[in-house]
Amino acid sequence: MATKAEFLEQHSLFKELTEEEIEALALITDEVRYENGAMVAYQGDVADSLYIVKSGRLYAEARKNDIENDSYVVRTKNYLSGDYFGEDWLFVPNVHPANVKADSRQGNPAILLIISGTNFVRFLNQYPDALYELAPDAELVDEEERVVAGLPDQAYAEAQKLFAKAKRRRSAISILPDELVQFSARRSHWYLLVQIFFPLLGLLAIPALLFFFFNGQPAEAFLYRLRVWVPGIVLFIFFVILLFQILDWSNDYFVVTNKRVVHREFDLRTFRVDIKTARIEQVQSVEVLKPTFLANLLNFGTVRITTASAFGKIFFDNIDVPIRVKESLDRQSKMVKTLDASREQTLLRQTFSDHFAVKPQYEPIGEKAAPLPPVRSVYEDSLWYRLRQRYYWRVETEDGIIYRKHFLVVIVESVLPLGLALLGFLLTFVLIYYFQFTFRQLLPALAIGYGIDLLWLIWRVEDWRNDMFQLTDRLIVDIDRRPFGFGESRKQALLSNIQNVNAYTPGLIHTIFNYGNVDIETAGAESNLVFENVPYPSVIQSDIFAQLENMLEQQSRRQRGTRHKEYALLLDVYKQTVEQDRIPDRTPGDVPPL
Repeated sequence: MATKAEFLEQHSLFKELTEEEIEALALITDEVRYENGAMVAYQGDVADSLYIVKSGRLYAEARKNDIENDSYVVRTKNYLSGDYFGEDWLFVPNVHPANVKADSRQGNPAILLIISGTNFVRFLNQYPDALYELAPDAELVDEEERVVAGLPDQAYAEAQKLFAKAKRRRSAISILPDELVQFSARRSHWYLLVQIFFPLLGLLAIPALLFFFFNGQPAEAFLYRLRVWVPGIVLFIFFVILLFQILDWSNDYFVVTNKRVVHREFDLRTFRVDIKTARIEQVQSVEVLKPTFLANLLNFGTVRITTASAFGKIFFDNIDVPIRVKESLDRQSKMVKTLDASREQTLLRQTFSDHFAVKPQYEPIGEKAAPLPPVRSVYEDSLWYRLRQRYYWRVETEDGIIYRKHFLVVIVESVLPLGLALLGFLLTFVLIYYFQFTFRQLLPALAIGYGIDLLWLIWRVEDWRNDMFQLTDRLIVDIDRRPFGFGESRKQALLSNIQNVNAYTPGLIHTIFNYGNVDIETAGAESNLVFENVPYPSVIQSDIFAQLENMLEQQSRRQRGTRHKEYALLLDVYKQTVEQDRIPDRTPGDVPPL
């Protein structure tokens, strides 16, 4: 029988991958054997993997609910060697729509190759060219109009959505690697038209009227000589106002993803950027407001999103077809609840299986799949790489992520020592050129002066480097460390205490160089934590959000696990009691009331 790599190499999904990519893909692929009747997937469980039939056959049956018949089972599909399902789940987790069982009545067990979505996404991160090699071949389809080379269209589209994020990590709104945008919009074009109507009218009419007025004056009059200058200045003023309104409109965004809602507001008057965000789970209600007849006629309005975050309400104001926001949030909220219930079911089944030592319905073949190890850069031993790790604004470590202030901060703090160095050079030039001093005479003073100045400069740079902000799986830490061990102050907060994270750039210079502050509102702390003057504050905001999501998920799993163990123990006690024949037979009337 063919090995995993050999089978994957010949499979329609991966036939365009290189030999190196196939070998890496085989490492993250589980090979599993199922006997006849064994359950491969349970209806309603979390679906986040790709299943490929290597040999044997499977069949799917879904339990349907009916008003008259309560429930019934429908056989939906058969899977033979080479068939697969779950390609969409590699990128967007869902729930299994049916039970999938092994059908091995001919005596041949079903052998499956299973690739988890998490491992597959990591594989594509390490081999980015593989994404293009997985593109569907529209010319090669089977009788069911399903592509037989590359990923199907829908799965490939979802993959592209995910991996387009890597190029936009520092965009206006930083999107997480596993985050999908469900809705994105600016304010309505009708709103823009209202904002620019009078500036546009002024731009077109007033300079022309002024020109005709001044041009109609006698040629020798003073006003006649202003016929070009005054209309030109007025034209320029109205053009600036018009451009201001367009830029102010174009830099505001409203986004709904599968994880959160985001409102980015750019105030062009102050050049301040505020990014407000709330998790989907925090959304409590969504209202669509169309307050005027014109808003109803043109179908634009405001969406008021009430959340459990510190922001309280987030407004998507003056957007086209506002009902789309409500529909998108309703879908995402429903999907979150569905996945939550699915994870509950999956974990409950796993807990009971572990507690009662239930024999698995499958048998692994070969080594268990594992995530690909990170690729070690060839430059890791270079001086540049070590300097980058020492001074870069964002460094990932085993303990988490370390952030430093923007490099412009250290430049500003170094102005004085660098200025004194320049002043010393000019003074040396004057003493030598005008006062006939020799360089040898000035050398001791220069050595002492420049030595002190260099130490001052090093102190400034190290003081900047040692001021760090750290994000771990449990804590957010603000570290203010003096250079060379001269003291340290530390302020921290638990991730679980975070109520809200606000990212903003406070002014023009900050906006130009894309740095600002991240304000972290916490519960139970004396004051909030502020990451000041950090590059790309929206990226840091997204990092904190992602870590918070992971922490909440792990916390939820632990709580569910504890609760499920209690259920298992209760069932165990019941089983022991039944085995001892200590439970009397009762009719419904004998059961005591609660």
